[in-house]
Amino acid sequence: MNTQIQFEWSAVFDKSIEICQEDENYLNYSARERMLAFVFTFLQTIGADEQKFSGLLKQQRIPFLNNNQLAELKHALNNYTDALVFEGTNSGEIQARPFIANYYKQLLWNAFLSILYFWANDKSDHKENTDVMVEKTIHFTFDLLAPNAIDSGMDMVQHFLKLRK
Repeated sequence: MNTQIQFEWSAVFDKSIEICQEDENYLNYSARERMLAFVFTFLQTIGADEQKFSGLLKQQRIPFLNNNQLAELKHALNNYTDALVFEGTNSGEIQARPFIANYYKQLLWNAFLSILYFWANDKSDHKENTDVMVEKTIHFTFDLLAPNAIDSGMDMVQHFLKLRK
């Protein structure tokens, strides 16, 4: 049964990626916009069988512990977000930070997982609360990955230290 559930999550992931890639604008999106498009598409896809997928999520008593049922989904999402982070780093949308960058895919997985659990428990009429959750969570996560004032400050200090030599 566990293998069947893993397959179902993987099938939804694959279908969601396929739907995204069919959109002619998708490849021109930034990493943030691609993640948003993917998450919304994924939720729409699992929404077609909401009772089953929300039931599977609700079976997990402590949500952020390792969930074997989601292992394949996590693996697939990690591969997807690795590519997004690579592209975002090359475009300057995402800051490459020593040591911390190794945790970017875990951060993105946790953001995605929190959205899934929120979706499973969302009692709003048309899951509009989940829509807000997706927007806020993805934007916040990508804001953490983006170059920010701390990076600028560190860059400035490094520059001044080089000038003093």
